[in-house]
Amino acid sequence: MEWDELRGYRDERLRLMDSYQLSIRYDALTDEQKAELQTYRTTLLTLPQDYVTPQEAYDNIPNAPSWFD
Repeated sequence: MEWDELRGYRDERLRLMDSYQLSIRYDALTDEQKAELQTYRTTLLTLPQDYVTPQEAYDNIPNAPSWFD
């Protein structure tokens, strides 16, 4: 795996998550869900800088919250 492949995979996950950032949908989330979503997003965004190799970063991609579709 190369860094550009990892970023593409991460960017797709971020696009899926962004639908929850819309105000109506976001407002319907509980405070716990909002915190889970923020943690998940932050972890995805920092993947490239948190690991030495793209494969190591890929192996540590976080799981989405259980309620996330």
